[in-house]
Amino acid sequence: MFFAKSKEKALKMVWEVKKNDKKSYLIGTAHFFPHSFRNSISRYINNSDIVLFEGPLDKDNMAKVIKAGYEKKNTRHLFDELDSQTITNITQALNPSCRGKNSFFIFNFDKLNKENPVYAMIEGMKPWLAFFTIWANFLQRNGWKYSVDLEAYNIAVELGKNILSLETIEEQIKVLESLSHEKILDFLKRIGNWDAYAKEYVKCYLAGDLIKLKSNAIGFPSRHSSVIDRRDKILYERMLAYLEKGDTVAFVGAPHIRGISEMLRSEGYQTRAEHS
Repeated sequence: MFFAKSKEKALKMVWEVKKNDKKSYLIGTAHFFPHSFRNSISRYINNSDIVLFEGPLDKDNMAKVIKAGYEKKNTRHLFDELDSQTITNITQALNPSCRGKNSFFIFNFDKLNKENPVYAMIEGMKPWLAFFTIWANFLQRNGWKYSVDLEAYNIAVELGKNILSLETIEEQIKVLESLSHEKILDFLKRIGNWDAYAKEYVKCYLAGDLIKLKSNAIGFPSRHSSVIDRRDKILYERMLAYLEKGDTVAFVGAPHIRGISEMLRSEGYQTRAEHS
């Protein structure tokens, strides 16, 4: 495991947003992470009247995402499009107990659905849900037990804050459905690089380094201009009215921070990294 301990850290993915003496905060989130930021997050939420998130994070809406990720009829399994060595590598990464069955999985494709636990785990899922299920399980096995988004959401609920979503769950599902099938397969095939990718991601995020964070995300299925750039404008337009009032904290995926900040500055806002 590349993260044996999960200590709380100071959150540096925070930007002050100010105009006409109205101050708010823009916070870049990570959907999965090996550390908690509870104290930092609590401080910003406690001092805000409105808390914004990209989309709904309650259990009912999360259940809608899972439901949307299953095929309505029998289709080809994601593993049918991967080579035997990639399947073996994924299986070993998620289920170390299967390491002794390498040759079995390579030469017995017809037995995969009966013997391979990863095959069974993602059976019936659309490619995007299968991918994120594999990726989330890989991270969890390596100590990533936190989510900045969910941690912030739960704190906001505990503090009784006014919680609003910038997108509907239907809009977010549509984004997931649009992810490139080719990019999903390509990233899965590069599983040998996942450890290095994850370590570098943590380093960049903890430092609040948006430039390196972007360069580190090359090839990740959801880090594409069609997903990031288009939604930057949507998120910006929908949060603007709340930022104008001030005392708002907006939690959006870290890759959206640069684009949204540029739009805010063009609107006359001053943005300042809290950790600078």
